[in-house]
Amino acid sequence: MLVAVALLALAQAPPPSPAVQSSASETARQSRLVTLPDEAIAYIPASAGPHPPLLVVLHGAGRRADRMIERLEPDADARGIILLAPTSRGVTWDSVSLAEEPPSRDSALANARAQRFSFSRDADRIEAAIAALGRQVPVDRARTVLAGFSDGATFALAMGMSRAHAFSAVIAWSPGIAIGTAGPARGRRVFISHGRRDSVLGFDTTCAEIVPLIQDEGAAVSFMPFDGDHDVPQQVKDAFLDAVFGPVPGAPAHPLPAKVERCVSRPVDPMG
Repeated sequence: MLVAVALLALAQAPPPSPAVQSSASETARQSRLVTLPDEAIAYIPASAGPHPPLLVVLHGAGRRADRMIERLEPDADARGIILLAPTSRGVTWDSVSLAEEPPSRDSALANARAQRFSFSRDADRIEAAIAALGRQVPVDRARTVLAGFSDGATFALAMGMSRAHAFSAVIAWSPGIAIGTAGPARGRRVFISHGRRDSVLGFDTTCAEIVPLIQDEGAAVSFMPFDGDHDVPQQVKDAFLDAVFGPVPGAPAHPLPAKVERCVSRPVDPMG
């Protein structure tokens, strides 16, 4: 009788308030975040299986690695992918900062080095973060993809095309500078997107300089322009993640466009 009364009381009890549910959800999320040396952050979804794939995501200028994690958490949950967000030592990635400096009037060699990736302390920080994560989680290095947005996309292309760094593919969402790579990994898969109305980093630079450079270095390039600003539209993100990790089980596939449109920019509306 007492058991029946207790069960009746439990059934009649009001459900947890949204605030309590939200707090529990945030607590669960925080338990899946891992802090690593040099301000790197990893997110390990509950859906990750043994030897899961790894997506290394590089922030734009401003060193907000947490934003990269937040933006991609739903994708990691759905795909069972571990996220790793390293942090640059300076306000942006070192090779990008070097390429942004005014050309030297006295040294053609210095100018050439500024536009070519070789040694990079930030690249060492990224590799160290991958190694540190690997000591905690047995990630599949053969399914490790390097991605970035904005300045992070520029650096991802430079580092990701290097033979010295073993990435299965590279994703660049809205890069801004064409930086060549000393000793490029010919045949590496590269996925680049850019908004035709980008008001931060020009679409024409990606179209006329970055994509041709990466193609000349021997990459297997897929370029996906879109009508939009400095952003990563969901359809672009889905198409690239499907291409490198496969579709989400039970969900429709998001194929890349069969034919890439001509590189034609659209004027930026100053009124937004």
